[in-house]
Amino acid sequence: MVTISALETRPARMHGTPAQAARKPVLGTALAILGVLVLWQAVGQAGLFGGSIPSLTAVLSTIAAQAPLLWKSLGATASRALLGGLIGISAGLAFGVLAALFPKAESLILRGAIVINAVPIVALGPILMTLPGARPAIPVVFAALAALFSTIITVSDGFRSSSPTSRDVFRVFGAGRWNQFFRLKLPTAVPLFVDAIRLAIPAAVLGALLGEWFGVDSGLGVIMISSMRNIQYELLWSAAVVAVLFSMVLYGAATLLDVRVSRRFGRSAARPTPVTPISLRTSFAVTVVVVIGLVVAWQYWITANHIPRLVAPAPLNVVNALTADPGAYLGAAALTTSIAIGGLLAGAIVGLALAVILWLVPALSAAVAPLAVLLPTVPIVIFIPILGSVLGYGVATVFAACIIMAFFPVYVLAASGLTTRPPGSDDIFAVYGASRLTVLVRLALPAAVPSVMLALRLSAANCFLIALSAEWLLGQGGLGRVFSQKTVILDTGGSWAAVLVSIVLALAAYGVAVVLERVVGRRWA
Repeated sequence: MVTISALETRPARMHGTPAQAARKPVLGTALAILGVLVLWQAVGQAGLFGGSIPSLTAVLSTIAAQAPLLWKSLGATASRALLGGLIGISAGLAFGVLAALFPKAESLILRGAIVINAVPIVALGPILMTLPGARPAIPVVFAALAALFSTIITVSDGFRSSSPTSRDVFRVFGAGRWNQFFRLKLPTAVPLFVDAIRLAIPAAVLGALLGEWFGVDSGLGVIMISSMRNIQYELLWSAAVVAVLFSMVLYGAATLLDVRVSRRFGRSAARPTPVTPISLRTSFAVTVVVVIGLVVAWQYWITANHIPRLVAPAPLNVVNALTADPGAYLGAAALTTSIAIGGLLAGAIVGLALAVILWLVPALSAAVAPLAVLLPTVPIVIFIPILGSVLGYGVATVFAACIIMAFFPVYVLAASGLTTRPPGSDDIFAVYGASRLTVLVRLALPAAVPSVMLALRLSAANCFLIALSAEWLLGQGGLGRVFSQKTVILDTGGSWAAVLVSIVLALAAYGVAVVLERVVGRRWA
């Protein structure tokens, strides 16, 4: 017979005191961070990878020696990223609210966001540089555009994620549009809005760094591109470390906010309802009108402002470039597509696998925490020159950049989705003595499907943009290389043709992700 006193003392012998239990994750994380730093120092000191990875002490010495320059550059980059990110998040939230209040307009709003996001921001740089006084604002514009898309998509899904039972109750009681919005849709969307902020932070820093490569005279992006071209690895890594630390601080604050918001509002386990459809006739008409309107506005801008062809081509010039040598663009598009899609799938698998492993084995969380926290906070553009210094300035670096790009949203949203299970479901599985693996397969993974599919949608829309940006920077690969070469020889018709092809591919990738989400949703609904 087991006495009450024995039962009361058993937890203490098995798990230790609460203070000791609390110290274990902290100690594990500290040891893991120390291990990463020691490995970094060893690799750098041994001169592996041709010295492209400097030692930790060399990087710290460079940061100390260049502190005034790095501090000034951080201030410039941070102000641009914060301003642009705030603009992008605010605009995305406003459009999301508009779509929630007027569901019939949601499809058009989302389509507009997808088209805007499909335009490579590296292609906007040369255009903005031609506008009077626009150069200083390019990093802010890029940061805003980078944060806008993920915010619109994530918030829109949040407003459509209320449970079917709750929606039925509100309909039965005849709740009006505003009542439903404030009492049902808004509380459900708040956690996903915080997810949007977490996604937007590194995206805004990425946009600011990319924008600084187009004519501004200060910023961490200027230091990075200059040190990469001059083979100053210590300075390159120093600027990257400073940018990562800045992004980590903001991401950490957003993560703490996410914890509080999830406790306050909870997370809906319901799959988002489909976007209110529009008829095929209306869809076709809108598409035709938008395309014609863009072409007319494009031609009017060229004609009214007497824009020279060296600055921007007319629509007919782009068509002529495409028809003059279609094989070159098709070959480049095939290479970029294989890199982007391959990187997307590999990154998604890695991100989902890491989220599942950490869910299955919580003890590993402390050891993997530094990597799991670090990678999502690093703007992908930082990896491009660093990966280039390690893997070489070729296709392998472009592929690795696409993998890292896809890893970030999949890991972040999958980790959140695995914890979003229907209320009381854990108790039912516990009563039947289900193993942790059974809970994962039959409960946690199905609950995470909406979050994972949302991440795939975001990644599918961005994989071509990252591939094109990396190819443009490295001068290797497919469409990005064509864009770079045509820009150098002042063939604007050819460079814009490469951009047009990449836009079509990005839109197609997003469309495939949407169809896949519907198929998977019907299976796991």
